Amino acid sequence: MIKVVAIDVDMAFFEPKMRDILEQNCTKDEDCSFFDCFSHCNLKTQRCRAERSNNNLQVICDKIFRPLFSPQLSEHRVRHPLQSQLYRAVTRCAELSKHGNVDTRTTEDTFSELYNLFKAGQRKQ
Repeated sequence: MIKVVAIDVDMAFFEPKMRDILEQNCTKDEDCSFFDCFSHCNLKTQRCRAERSNNNLQVICDKIFRPLFSPQLSEHRVRHPLQSQLYRAVTRCAELSKHGNVDTRTTEDTFSELYNLFKAGQRKQ
């Protein structure tokens, strides 16, 4: 099975192509990014790891959901009853990989939490 990788909110590649793009020369982690896809620099080999350190869910949380539930924006529109809970969950989701790669279980738990909050929000409307 070939996965599709969202590299930017408006762009996608198949995962094998993304791995090829990420495996580039580097001197620091900041050299290992391609749009919204991030990897880590192996300082011994001075090559970026082929595996992403973030995932599609994190990109969606960061680029789409986080701005929707931002506390700064809530002053200018109707405040949703679950807005603060959603904002905290979306922020956690967007920042999952700050301390390393994210395992499948953590991603699934995060998705489940967001799904349940969005469903609860639909019921309250």
